[in-house]
Amino acid sequence: MDNVNDINFSVSKFEKMVKENKVLFFDSLEFENIISFYLDTGKLAYAKKALKLSLSQHPSNTNLSLFEVEIFIQEDKLENALEIVNSILMIEDNNHEAIILKSSILSKQKKHNESISLLKSIINDYKNQNELFYQIGIEFLFVENFSKSNYYFKKSLNFDYLDHSALYNILYCYEMNKDIRGLILFLKEYLSKNPYSEIGWHNLGKSYVKTKMYNEAIAAFDYSIFSDDSFTSPYIDKGKLLEKMNKYDEAIENYKEIISLNPNSSYALFRIAYCYEKKYDYNNSLDYYFKCVNEDPNMDKAFFRLSMFYYRENKFKRAIEYIEKAIKLNQEKSKYWKIYLNCLSKTSTKNY
Repeated sequence: MDNVNDINFSVSKFEKMVKENKVLFFDSLEFENIISFYLDTGKLAYAKKALKLSLSQHPSNTNLSLFEVEIFIQEDKLENALEIVNSILMIEDNNHEAIILKSSILSKQKKHNESISLLKSIINDYKNQNELFYQIGIEFLFVENFSKSNYYFKKSLNFDYLDHSALYNILYCYEMNKDIRGLILFLKEYLSKNPYSEIGWHNLGKSYVKTKMYNEAIAAFDYSIFSDDSFTSPYIDKGKLLEKMNKYDEAIENYKEIISLNPNSSYALFRIAYCYEKKYDYNNSLDYYFKCVNEDPNMDKAFFRLSMFYYRENKFKRAIEYIEKAIKLNQEKSKYWKIYLNCLSKTSTKNY
């Protein structure tokens, strides 16, 4: 049997034993697989039952004791967990799994510098260095040392350029340090090694926007879309930028790409309507505003734009109909109330 079948067999055997209220013998590896299975599937009660029996049958097994530490951590019984892990380290002072669990306990106790020191102590010997680098990066985030955190996330990313968690944390560190230039340099280097990263290109485009390098930003968004044409974020940011550049026809075509991916996108429908409005193409604008509110009856901004259209046309009763819907959805917008009161004042003197 392969490993998955072995585990399933052991779990079934254990659950049958529990159901029949019997006590069977399992070797320590079987217990490790059973407990690990229950922890991975969130069945803590079963994990604790298996752990209790395992320690009665294999009382000196370190790996099983580590599961006990892990369960105590999950239950937030940190002192109990620390007591057991320290007793393990007194006997096996270079037990890497025990050291990592202890660092996790210290982290939960907000002793982040001590946690970092422990992780660093095994960094040259641990087989999965990328995991340690990543965890050290997380600990430096807790103490808001974004430069060191960034350094360790980059070391982790070097092991796997497809690790989106490490990548997003690096982007966050640059953002917190307000280092846009550094971020652009990093992303260029990253993309030279991973040229089809839609996330990398998208964030490079966003960085270019912040530095007002708009043409470069458009190109970066296009590369992101080319890398994954189902990734909607670059379409959205590209559309915003095209609007900012008054390129409404291009923005409309861009938003229509979103509609082709997601016909129910009320956001894209609204932006298309707004772009047509900016072009003074009111027929198409109204058409898309109505499509928007039909798709999303909670889109107060679309109801507001409809009311503004009818207000400009001196059709105040129609304007009131739509502004009342906008106000019902969002009572905090003062401009909604302003147009509403203006409409009321008009209808009190005119019959529309």
